[in-house]
Amino acid sequence: MFRNFTQVIDDARKLETKDLIIVCPEDRAILIAANDAFQMGLIRPVLVGNKKKILKLLMELGIRKTGYEIYNAVEKRDAALLGVKLVSKQESSILVKGMLQSSTLLEEVVNKKHGLTTNDLLSHIVVLDIPNYHKLLFVTDSVINVLPTEEEKIEIIKNTYNFVSSLGIYKPKLALISAIDAVEEHIQSSIEADNIVGKLKNNEDYYIGGPFSVDVAINYESAKTKGITNIVAGDADVLIFPNIESGNTFCKSTTFLANSIPAGIVLGASNPIVLTSQSDSYKSKLYSIALAVVSTDLL
Repeated sequence: MFRNFTQVIDDARKLETKDLIIVCPEDRAILIAANDAFQMGLIRPVLVGNKKKILKLLMELGIRKTGYEIYNAVEKRDAALLGVKLVSKQESSILVKGMLQSSTLLEEVVNKKHGLTTNDLLSHIVVLDIPNYHKLLFVTDSVINVLPTEEEKIEIIKNTYNFVSSLGIYKPKLALISAIDAVEEHIQSSIEADNIVGKLKNNEDYYIGGPFSVDVAINYESAKTKGITNIVAGDADVLIFPNIESGNTFCKSTTFLANSIPAGIVLGASNPIVLTSQSDSYKSKLYSIALAVVSTDLL
């Protein structure tokens, strides 16, 4: 079981080198991260974008282009299309979003003619290494599903469990997040959380609880003070947020106010897809790449 991102990188070093296709890589942080992953032997870099700008940036960063495969695609939509087509040709390759909108890339990912979708719902998982939390914390969905229905949340839970358990976490603890810790008819997320827990509580694969406020999900003292004794309370592995706003806000807040490091990938596709934010740090992008390398053996 991984306790931090150093362990993720160490595990990725033991695996077969993967092709890393970066769409619109005209970004210093993603190129530095990809080059470090290249030097570690984790990936073979394939860059799809404005070739003139890419070569200029590589030179500015002091990165030799030896070992790099570069495809010219000046328009972002053309780059997205080409990148997805390249990834679809190789089962173990990884798709990475560079300097373009996630929606532009995902439009090509879900295209039935050449895309990477399976029969599963696409969802996004963020892995947070938070200094004052005792283990890696998984958060979903802060990127793709805007306001998932109960049925979609159950699919997100399925994606998440498959991924988290494959990383060695036995019977992970899943917390369905709301603003309160009881069912309130005026707070829809509390009703949905209670319904989902009722449907899934008898499974033998994971523990699930909710509705929980964030403090109850991740802090023993808060749970104890509020009299909540559920096994998930205070020790959650996974936070299932009710909508994209709350999930995204939590991830950004812990990153910029609690000095955490996020790494994230898309689940439910045929290949790993890295959708980091353009504001994410070099380390975040490197760890996301390492996580994707590890996940290619898990999908």
